[in-house]
Amino acid sequence: GDEDVFRFAGKAGSEFIAEIFARRLSSPLDSVLKLTDATGRQLAFNDDYEDKGAGLTTHHADSRLSVTLPADGAYYVRVADAQHRGGPEFGYRLRVGPPRPDFELRVVPSTINARAGTHVPITVYALRRDGFNGEIALGLRDAPRGFALSGARIPANQDKVPLTLAVPPVPHDEPFELAVVGLATIQGRTVAHTAAPAEDMMQAFFYRHLVPVKQLMVNVAGRGGNCRVLTRVPLRIPAGGTARIEIATPSARGLGKVQLELASPPEGITVQSSSVRGEVVSIVLACDAAKAKPGLQGNLILSAVGERTNTKQQKKQPTVQRVPLGSVPAIAFEVVAGRAPAT
Repeated sequence: GDEDVFRFAGKAGSEFIAEIFARRLSSPLDSVLKLTDATGRQLAFNDDYEDKGAGLTTHHADSRLSVTLPADGAYYVRVADAQHRGGPEFGYRLRVGPPRPDFELRVVPSTINARAGTHVPITVYALRRDGFNGEIALGLRDAPRGFALSGARIPANQDKVPLTLAVPPVPHDEPFELAVVGLATIQGRTVAHTAAPAEDMMQAFFYRHLVPVKQLMVNVAGRGGNCRVLTRVPLRIPAGGTARIEIATPSARGLGKVQLELASPPEGITVQSSSVRGEVVSIVLACDAAKAKPGLQGNLILSAVGERTNTKQQKKQPTVQRVPLGSVPAIAFEVVAGRAPAT
């Protein structure tokens, strides 16, 4: 039933952060935070605050407040346990003060198996702190020759981006260790952070956790086809309209049909149709103006799948075999105003 109270002097219009670190430090404290003014009037209250960087912590029991102070004067931060428990083991750290905008990065998956010369989809998550919502440029640090990122940018106000990793054209006996780095401008200064490799894990069929691991490892074995984007990017898709993009797929030769499938596309963007001409696949993307608004940016991840009819089977009816052709380099896009025909 104990309550700890901290007094501080505040200025009108200033932003104020109060944050508890307890469960994230293996303390049993299930904190609650309350901010009051000098008269005892409650200005803010919080019990649980989700921290996507907390790994396998299943109960986000730590509390956090973000408030713009209404007037000059004394303020009180009150810390208690939601279960009214306490004791020497119920330790915590309380951070109070102005916002410190920053970010962390997670890259998923942490282990990649790829065929030489192909592109592999990955996802980079931005864990934004204290109001930072700017763009984050991504890159590889000291990567061996042949590795490269396509679509290496997390747009402003977005928490993740799908992108692709190009791997060297020659197989290698030993796996490679890579490091993804993010750069951003925060309050006039350049800030760089290395992405922590992680695994996206599900708890109880609902909650998801980004669980950090030690290394980002890439194994390059065998040989695969190299899909290339022939259309200029970023691709501009009119809201309510369509846009055409052409992909060179050398492995498409000899296949009766090639399909390109969008992997986890933004809501409102779909493949309307596709056609094959030699080794070039043409795709028409449609944009639902009710779901995808002008200004939406990101990357499109396309997987190429071919179909080959097998007539050598002894069965009367020929069978259709689906042949994976790999991923296309990430296609940067932007939804723009207006309706235009496919180009």
